[in-house]
Amino acid sequence: MVLGIDNRSENWQTAQSLSRFFGMRPKALARRLALAHRLGESPTTRVEDVTLELFWKGVRDWRAHCTKKKSCEDQLVKRYLKRFGDLRQEIQQYGYFRKLESGNYEVLSEDQEKRLVTNLVNTEIDIVLVTPTHLFIGEAKYESGFHASGRLVLVHQLVRQYVMAKVLVDVLGCNREVVPFVVTGNVQQLKQPSGNAGAPGMRSHQVQFLIAQDWMKPDNCLTWKDLAKLASKPHDSGAGQ
Repeated sequence: MVLGIDNRSENWQTAQSLSRFFGMRPKALARRLALAHRLGESPTTRVEDVTLELFWKGVRDWRAHCTKKKSCEDQLVKRYLKRFGDLRQEIQQYGYFRKLESGNYEVLSEDQEKRLVTNLVNTEIDIVLVTPTHLFIGEAKYESGFHASGRLVLVHQLVRQYVMAKVLVDVLGCNREVVPFVVTGNVQQLKQPSGNAGAPGMRSHQVQFLIAQDWMKPDNCLTWKDLAKLASKPHDSGAGQ
């Protein structure tokens, strides 16, 4: 609170909620592990093998260390086309998004290649958990919905985040499964249809698409209360072993 006014920024709320998961203290490490287990991590993973970061721009940070920027960007485009070359058609077949514009999810020209790279470089993920086998990517929402912009190649926020993480994992060859999750105040808004012939509610389109693609599990829609419960448990046993 500043000048008697509550800070409603999602970044501030996210940092405040996740603060107890940071640090090298046994409790903080174990809470990270508990969160990873909640998202599907193996129960045999050790607490010290779980890393947590917030507000991560993976492609931007990777590209910053590339000595040959054009070569790195070409790798991103190549991996996108190999893994997501049919993404435009898959989104159109899903049927609940607005009609795509020319150039959405397409990479048919040099200009579109540049726009794709720009999208990947500027994609930020709120919460990231890294384990030996998984890359858990989380989007935190309080009041706003999931962003979408027809001006971008990668139109939809959750799809864009998954594509960025998957492409980067492929380029690095680090062999981790990418697992999306969301944190919100009302999970039912994301899971339940709107009542219009079984169509998803407006706030849940992107979540339901990821689930339909088998990129995300329905149980990985968490609430802020879920995080608070994990943060409050004294998960000391096994820490540092």
